[in-house]
Amino acid sequence: MKDFDEIKKLWKVQPTEPIHIERVCKKIAQQKRKYEMRLLMQTVIVALAFVTIFTIWITATFVTWTSHLAMIIVIACLIFYLRIQINDYLRINKSSSLLKKPKEFIQDLRDYKRSRSKLNTKTYQTYVVLISVALGLFAFEMYYVLPFWELIIYVAVSILWVVLCQFVFMKHYNNRESQRLQEIIDNLERVCEQF
Repeated sequence: MKDFDEIKKLWKVQPTEPIHIERVCKKIAQQKRKYEMRLLMQTVIVALAFVTIFTIWITATFVTWTSHLAMIIVIACLIFYLRIQINDYLRINKSSSLLKKPKEFIQDLRDYKRSRSKLNTKTYQTYVVLISVALGLFAFEMYYVLPFWELIIYVAVSILWVVLCQFVFMKHYNNRESQRLQEIIDNLERVCEQF
């Protein structure tokens, strides 16, 4: 009996940290808004890039047909990526019922995280290959227009840019996006455990 009393005393001494559901929900809503704004900003940037590339294609006079093919490839990549960004923004934006059906929302976020991971790895690989092909095709135009040493600089800068995007920027971006989504999922799971 004495042991039981000691255990009760220990239990009373141990501070319990209750999860404040309102605070967690507020944090989740803030994270969701930040993520939505980031997706919206990326969508606007891609749309501006599309308009810029399309304007250049229409107004510039190219010497070779490979430049036209390069522009078509880049524009197709931008349209594809723009469509994905708009769909993802609408998907995150419409999921406003955090606590009405939290388990479904968590599963939807997990599915979304998997789809973004696939986009940022496998689909991005295809995107990089197509952009590299477009830069290579555009190099034919540069061959006729630029002096040889400037062509070498163009090729070197293009290769450097593709390598940096592939191995540095995308890796960092993918990790950050995954962490942000996982943090939202973890917070929602903590809230679900309280119910």
